[in-house]
Amino acid sequence: MQNGSERDGVIKSVARFIKYNKKVVLFLIVLGGLLAFASVGNKGLISRLKMESEKKGLEEQLKTEQMKTKELQKDIEELKSSDKKIEKTAREKYGMTKENETIYKILIDSTK
Repeated sequence: MQNGSERDGVIKSVARFIKYNKKVVLFLIVLGGLLAFASVGNKGLISRLKMESEKKGLEEQLKTEQMKTKELQKDIEELKSSDKKIEKTAREKYGMTKENETIYKILIDSTK
């Protein structure tokens, strides 16, 4: 029974503290509510951290896309100014040939 009486003693102590320190308890409740709202709300800390992480990912993606754009612009300029680049691209990407040119395709039997 000692366990039950200890619990009752703790409850009475807490009730007595609340009874004589209502302003402090009210302040702690309001402070706790504000802290909970600040960390969990729409504009809270957790939401902010998620947004910062997403922002970093998007910035990295933007840098990658900007680099790809620069490479493609460089290729466009080369195609505008160089007949050799046009010929190389036509041969590699589109399988085009010069007039009277013969292409041999070598088939490798991969089952052996």
